[in-house]
Amino acid sequence: MRALVIDAYARKQVERVLAHALDPRHWYRPGKDSRIPGNDPHFVVHLNTYRCVFTISKSNQGLAYRQLSISIPSENLPNIFAALTIAELFGFTGWDGKSQDLPLSWMAHVSTAEHCIVLAQPYEKESAMA
Repeated sequence: MRALVIDAYARKQVERVLAHALDPRHWYRPGKDSRIPGNDPHFVVHLNTYRCVFTISKSNQGLAYRQLSISIPSENLPNIFAALTIAELFGFTGWDGKSQDLPLSWMAHVSTAEHCIVLAQPYEKESAMA
């Protein structure tokens, strides 16, 4: 079993990443010239053994998404309940806090090769920004 401790230090680290990622100057725009967010410590936080990479990602169609990658250093995938809890820390909304079901507005991708879960949710308020 893998522990997820959300203490004052963990919240402060999440706030640090949020402050950086939510600034439109730092939004991730995928493309061949883009830097990989996971290689930039401004987008990365470690919550115990959960490695979290958070960005606001802007699509070519002009839509913005909260995007969160959660990985662990093992052959297993992160626990889904822990992943949903972490997503809430990063501003994802709509989860009931009890089930393992994703809210309808969330998207998920599982990478067994990278031992990670990637979650995304439309960032509607700012999607219209250029």
